Amino acid sequence: MTALSLRARLTLWYSVVLLAVLLAGGVTVVWLHSTLGLARIDRGLQAEAATVNGVLRGEFDEPDPEPDPPDRDDDDVLDVAGRVADALQDLDLPGTGVAISARDGRALAVRVFGVRSLTQQELAAASVETASAVASRGGLRLRRELQRLPGFDVHVVVWNSMESFEWERARLRRALLLGVPLALLVASAGGWMVGYRGLRPLTDMARQAETITADRLDDRLSQPGTRDELAALASAFNALLDRLAGALRVQRQFMADASHQLRTPISIARTAAQVTLSEPERDAADYRDALTIVEAQTRRLTEMIERMFTLALADLDARPLQPTDFYLDELVQECARTAQVLAADRRLEIRAETSAEVPFRGDETLLRQMIMNLVENAVRHTPPAGSVALALNAINGHVRVMVTDTGCGIPAEHQTRIFERFVRLQTVGAGGLGLPIARWVAEAHHGSLTLESSGPEGSRFVITLPASPLERPAQQRDRARGLAREILG
Repeated sequence: MTALSLRARLTLWYSVVLLAVLLAGGVTVVWLHSTLGLARIDRGLQAEAATVNGVLRGEFDEPDPEPDPPDRDDDDVLDVAGRVADALQDLDLPGTGVAISARDGRALAVRVFGVRSLTQQELAAASVETASAVASRGGLRLRRELQRLPGFDVHVVVWNSMESFEWERARLRRALLLGVPLALLVASAGGWMVGYRGLRPLTDMARQAETITADRLDDRLSQPGTRDELAALASAFNALLDRLAGALRVQRQFMADASHQLRTPISIARTAAQVTLSEPERDAADYRDALTIVEAQTRRLTEMIERMFTLALADLDARPLQPTDFYLDELVQECARTAQVLAADRRLEIRAETSAEVPFRGDETLLRQMIMNLVENAVRHTPPAGSVALALNAINGHVRVMVTDTGCGIPAEHQTRIFERFVRLQTVGAGGLGLPIARWVAEAHHGSLTLESSGPEGSRFVITLPASPLERPAQQRDRARGLAREILG
């Protein structure tokens, strides 16, 4: 089954809702017409019954407040019947029937004015002992009342034909049966046209979106000159295209930079191997030198690939944090000891100044990598006989880790670019990925990494992280240290 278009679905739903409204309105109109029409007829019957009662009272003396008992003889009944018949002779009620009957149901007088007469059964059913009531029978609307005459009680029944009312109701129903489908058809056609005009900008945007490819990411959707939902959709889609274009440019630049960075160590290793193998025989020292070059370049290549993989996981949010409880001061001290090994051949002084205890909760592996990236960067750019200092302090609910070196500093025009990927100010290092990874780790822990200062005297990088206290007390750490010494002792 082919899916309906949006315009068809909107028109269909609009037609269904309109049909329900029209049907409800039609039912309401028919009900209201019936209610008002019957009320009009009943008011006429009430007025006619009052007229008949007035004529009867004029014919008889004033009614006795206490009616005579019902055991009157037949002569009295005949006398009453004659007087009632005489009273009805003075009536002129066009379209109305009048019947006067005794309490036992015997008809005393009947007169009709342009309406069919009631049968004896209908008259007997209408003449009951109750007070006034209204009913409908056989196309007639009847009203009955108990009238008390002097010494005699009679039932007054008046009725009108409902033919005119039924004719009006039939005409109304016929008009609704013809008008509702016609109105639905006209409204649906109008809804289809309105849907076409209203959704035409959306169709145009879809057609324009189909022409936007990876080679034409600078194209944008034309925005309607209104401030409605379609304009908001076009604006949001154009903003999405801006983000996609920016991400694609970054990806292409990343691929170009990565291929360039990866090609360098591969080319060096390949050249060293080719030069070594260009002669049939070489001494062991030449082979050792060549393998040393190959090992250094492959180590650099491996380090670069690992960092690229880390950044790729970070971009995809596929490297969730694995928080543990540890002491940040111990981690800084450990990084300082590791840096001592790296800086031994350059005669660099590595110092670490930490607070007494800084409990922290975070991903210890990533935090170690962040600090080591900064330390390695400082060692790499610090000339021999220089120094690299690590400092840790906790203040105002935050912890700050500062890495300071005595290198030549970073030129001012490059200070805003050092955290970009593959930005390298010298031809050494692991492809310019250390600082971007360090900043990502800091931000993943809801912190920041900034270059606080840089000049001829050196540079200072500052890591700011929100404090995260441990649940275990410091005494537990002391017991753990004692147990470790006993095991290793």
